[in-house]
Amino acid sequence: MQRDTLAQSWRLPRACMLKAAAFLLLGNLLLTGCRGPIADEAPTSETAVVTIFAAASLTDVFQQASLAFGRSGHTGNVVFNFAGSQQLAGQLREGARADIFASANERQMEAAIDAGRIEKTSVKTFACNRLMIGYGQPAAGTVGTLSAIADASPAIESLLKLAQPGHKIIVGAEAVPIGLYTRQFLAKAEQDERLGPAFRAGFEANIVSEEQNVRGILSKLQLGEADAGVVYASDLVGVTNLQGVEIPAHLNVSAAYPIALVRDSTQPEQAATFVTFLFSEEGSAVLESHGFSTECRARGIGDAPDILSAEASDHANE
Repeated sequence: MQRDTLAQSWRLPRACMLKAAAFLLLGNLLLTGCRGPIADEAPTSETAVVTIFAAASLTDVFQQASLAFGRSGHTGNVVFNFAGSQQLAGQLREGARADIFASANERQMEAAIDAGRIEKTSVKTFACNRLMIGYGQPAAGTVGTLSAIADASPAIESLLKLAQPGHKIIVGAEAVPIGLYTRQFLAKAEQDERLGPAFRAGFEANIVSEEQNVRGILSKLQLGEADAGVVYASDLVGVTNLQGVEIPAHLNVSAAYPIALVRDSTQPEQAATFVTFLFSEEGSAVLESHGFSTECRARGIGDAPDILSAEASDHANE
């Protein structure tokens, strides 16, 4: 009697379990019917994503170039990692994944080459820049600020004011491209008979901050944390709250921007297409509209380097 009772108590939950399983199966079939046939589902392949490591000074122009690139009918997504070129070269050295590296100077491109991430023969200069002195807007009620002096003074006179005591100047750190170019400018100024060693000494005495990229210099100038800073000409294009003074050509520095595909790029064809676009007439127009020059290229507009072929040749020889 006790055994029959136990058997019945076991059969009851088991029957409930079978019913529950049947309901779950029915529900699953109904849900499958709502989704539609598998053959009608969208493809699972993802859109190609090209990752570009680019110098901070390329932020605005590359974002504009990517929009123009898309409007030209090119497929795929372009994502950026903007930072100081030395930081990007360090990330590549540590194994960070990228498809393209665009540096603000050759030194950091060479660092990426030495790390084995870039093939030297694929590197091409796609644009150049020059230095300018950026000035913050004068505060309300102030007289005789650097920006006011810059409006009415020749370039050399404006530079001399920078070496006078009491001014705050921001530059790039020595390891940063803008910082290296700034020191090259100061070395030239030191040899100029109108400026000389006294100018360089006074200028350097007024430096209050050394930034890790040029965007840091711009930000502090816009916040009023300094009177002046050395930036690129392209940085002042379209900026309404800063003024700029040209550095004379014989003291200025041509900042070359090299670009190359990363050797282990997962999207070499799409990446090469973006680089080719930069060398096209449309891509060149975008660069020039942001204050960059394309006259320094080894090849003319529309004659883009065959970077993809260089990459393929390199891998074939490995």
